[in-house]
Amino acid sequence: MKKTYIIALIIAVVLGAWLYSGVFNADSSADEVVVDEIRSEQMTPRVRVASSQAQPYTAQVIANGRTQAKRTVQVRSETSGRVIELPREKGATVEVNDLLCKLSLEDSEIQLDKAKAALRHAILEHKGLSQLNQSGYQGEVSMANVDVTLANARAELKRRELDVQYRNIRSPFKGLVQDRPVNIGDVLQPGSICAEILDPDPLLIVAHISEGQIYSIGEGAAATAKLKSGETVNGVVTYISHAADPITSTYRVEIEIANTDFALRQGLSADVYLPLYAVPAHRVSPAALSLSDQGKVGIKIVNSDNQVEFVEVTIISDTIDGVWLTGLPAQVQIIVLGQENVFHSQTVEPVAVSVKVVGDISRKDSRADRG
Repeated sequence: MKKTYIIALIIAVVLGAWLYSGVFNADSSADEVVVDEIRSEQMTPRVRVASSQAQPYTAQVIANGRTQAKRTVQVRSETSGRVIELPREKGATVEVNDLLCKLSLEDSEIQLDKAKAALRHAILEHKGLSQLNQSGYQGEVSMANVDVTLANARAELKRRELDVQYRNIRSPFKGLVQDRPVNIGDVLQPGSICAEILDPDPLLIVAHISEGQIYSIGEGAAATAKLKSGETVNGVVTYISHAADPITSTYRVEIEIANTDFALRQGLSADVYLPLYAVPAHRVSPAALSLSDQGKVGIKIVNSDNQVEFVEVTIISDTIDGVWLTGLPAQVQIIVLGQENVFHSQTVEPVAVSVKVVGDISRKDSRADRG
């Protein structure tokens, strides 16, 4: 029995020693983990920053526009007659007073000759009665009658001359024949359309601007428009509406551009750039932008105490070279990499990079994050 007790005691001692050794090692490991975590929390995070100086930037209003002819006229007949000649087809270029439609004279020349003869008779009658009136043989009533007859004869002759003239319907200005709804043999009445003439030079680009921007634009201001074809044209603001559109509450703005060769057509879509004012702004990579907890767009910067600050900004322009912002100090250290891992008022270790390589750094690191 004593031998059995001794063996059991030995086993108990060995087992107790082994258990005690495991607990000790576990506590030691736990302490090492806690120490490592404390050390990790105490490390100052590094961020890459770029020095940025505010630059004068001319803000612009960008609006959708559409080209439009400065004037379009439907040339109408002023007399009745049958169309006997149409020298200009649709799309043709016309000069001032070019013939558009020619109407048959029919009896217009006869009526003109008759009016001329009636005027000659009225003149002779008026002359004879005037002589008798001077001799005292004609009364005032008779003289008044011949005065009326002479005036009517002159008016009738003028009307007949105009009737002959109106049979040649001519272009009122240089332009293009946009439409010609008649054919030879058609009979036109007074008010019937002979042709529609469009004046494409100068051409207008019409845009609509909101009420918040309208007071920053003035007549005579230079403007630029980029057509959907990729062509860029320059013009001048010639008209700003004083009344807003009742549906859209926007104001009509007209930009006049040269189109001497008629190459630009009516109805083309364009992006219109209207200059507003010059403001100090910073150009940064879009990757440097951050969002606050309230969803505000801003930039994280490093102040003189190496602490992170979130500054709310306003984007005034988005270009292929970056975004232009206002709301930042004139001179600032912008966090261009690592801003998503730091928070407001946190102390960091800034590592300066050249502003020229900010875009490259942002692109490379964004690819690394995805990898």
